[in-house]
Amino acid sequence: MILGDFIVLLISSLFLVFRSSYTPWLSFDLSISLIPYLLPWFCLASAKHAYDLSLPKQDFIRRSSLLWFVSILLAEVFRFILKYLVTSTILTFPGIVIEIVEMSFIFFLWKFGSYAVYRISSQPNNQIAKYSLWAGISALLILVLLAISPFFYSVIKYSKDIYSVEDTPYADAALVLGAGVWFDGTPSTPLIDRVEAAIGLYRMGRIGYIVLSGSQQETNIMRQLALDSGIRNDSLRLDPHGSSTLDSCINLFQDHAFQKVLVVSQKYHLFRALYLCHSVGLDSIGVSAESQALPETVLRGYLREIGATVMGIIKIQAR
Repeated sequence: MILGDFIVLLISSLFLVFRSSYTPWLSFDLSISLIPYLLPWFCLASAKHAYDLSLPKQDFIRRSSLLWFVSILLAEVFRFILKYLVTSTILTFPGIVIEIVEMSFIFFLWKFGSYAVYRISSQPNNQIAKYSLWAGISALLILVLLAISPFFYSVIKYSKDIYSVEDTPYADAALVLGAGVWFDGTPSTPLIDRVEAAIGLYRMGRIGYIVLSGSQQETNIMRQLALDSGIRNDSLRLDPHGSSTLDSCINLFQDHAFQKVLVVSQKYHLFRALYLCHSVGLDSIGVSAESQALPETVLRGYLREIGATVMGIIKIQAR
């Protein structure tokens, strides 16, 4: 169970890495995303016998819950101080709440699930409960396989349609999909990478127009980045209503008469983006923006895309 706690906290921390700093920085990302959660939990859990699986169910749940919430509050305080000292920026209150909820949900799902498996497995005479347990685990594994299969299908289907900036064929326009913007208005690294890739395409004569799609804040920032790089304003088209990848594809298909477009994003995002664009009738190929992100940030992107692809399919079918 100790090893399981470590793995769960490690995976959960990977989802927080991108929020840690404007520019990915491995040592800082790991220190601010993983260590604050590991140290308080393992210290408190060891001191208060949180790994005593012989405890009655109510005592185990109560003890684990109390120790976890104390440790995660300590972790958030440490993260808040560390981030301010290193980057002179602060974690916002909504961000802290979201992190606590996300981490707690994943941790409790593992903790109490593994405890239930242990208690049922340790009862030699309760065969019905054991069969039910393993049937449930098998069903869960099947659901996981079904959940990840759409993403792998999109990878297989659209890998051949993704190009580098240098090898991209000509198209009418480039659709630049929005990415995160920090609370103080600083563009995230993926957003900068995408705009720079579109600028490169424009300068090489591969496109006639650049369509910037995202939220109002994202499109304004992307427009300014393009203008600062010497792109003419009349070559830019703004879609401030692209609140999701699907919305960006739909808006471009409905509002512009482009015959063929290049979708610009990071590679892990392009598989889903191309599926959605093709689903709404947009003739498109992908252009992979060179990522300055470190491997742990890219891994987080791939993990996110597994669930996002499922949601994308659901939205397409609902239409």
